[in-house]
Amino acid sequence: MDAEAEFGLDVPEYFFYLLFQAVRRRDAAFERTLAPLELNLGQWRAISTVRRCGTCSMSDLAAFTAVDRTTLTRSVDQLVRRGLMVRETPATDRRQVHLTLTDRGRAMYDKAVDQLLEFNRTALEGVGETRRREISRGLATVIGNLAPDPKVAEALIRFEPDLMRAARG
Repeated sequence: MDAEAEFGLDVPEYFFYLLFQAVRRRDAAFERTLAPLELNLGQWRAISTVRRCGTCSMSDLAAFTAVDRTTLTRSVDQLVRRGLMVRETPATDRRQVHLTLTDRGRAMYDKAVDQLLEFNRTALEGVGETRRREISRGLATVIGNLAPDPKVAEALIRFEPDLMRAARG
């Protein structure tokens, strides 16, 4: 239990409990926001990650979304069928898959990101900039502690595809 009796659980356990609650509730609410665009959360994460990466490998997509490749393949398949994403296999390495957004995919991103930004503003209401930065730094430290190696941790924390590629060698 919390030695200061502020929380009902030990502080580390309570931190992760609250983190889990915040992420799951945000995800569920944002997925309802995406429904009119006929997107689910997995598809949104794929679109937004590929948008950030420009051209994205399935490995990078899996790393940045923290979603297993089988689940990602289903989401990507749906996005490709809808004409929002293109999947290409380089002739030099048939094992690689490169993903890019189509013009329709970029337009869908623009529609969805406006909703996301508004959604995030509402979710963070009452949490000042200083506190947001403090929490973000704390979460970055946690990710650094949990990532498989420091280079991957840095790539994840900075959301930098080039760093991720370099970390993989």
